Amino acid sequence: MRSFLFGCFALALFLPATAYAQVDTTGGPACGPDSEKFKTSTDKNSHPEPQVVADKAVVVVVRPTMLGNKVQTKFAVDGKWVGVNRGDNYFIFAVAPGTRQLCSQAENDAKVILNAEAGKIYFVQQHVKMGILKAENALEILDEEKGRAALAKCHPSSYEKK
Repeated sequence: MRSFLFGCFALALFLPATAYAQVDTTGGPACGPDSEKFKTSTDKNSHPEPQVVADKAVVVVVRPTMLGNKVQTKFAVDGKWVGVNRGDNYFIFAVAPGTRQLCSQAENDAKVILNAEAGKIYFVQQHVKMGILKAENALEILDEEKGRAALAKCHPSSYEKK
């Protein structure tokens, strides 16, 4: 038994630490309906910056990589799709303060919890890696410095229902 525990401890020392935010394992309504499909577009002529909203939390969702460029990563808050990114894209939205369930969907669903405070700006990055059929993704809540650096690499994204 002691060697088993030592092995587990040793393995834990060598596993990479993750900077990703708290994972939502509640199975709650973070993602939107799978049946909803979207058409996306990229605006390469403007670059809106997030602005503080006194009674809301502002969320900037960035995907600052060209990996899986054409693969859409849908993004939902509390079960409702609020945006779609492709490679080197971002979008901005505001939410009411409180605990929010965030979900990013590609081949998999990635979920995190955000404790949103009014008057603050949050940066959330969609990490993408190649999966079996298309891109898999993970979410990370970034600090402001990393978030603004990622935002500078991206173009605004917009979407409409198909």
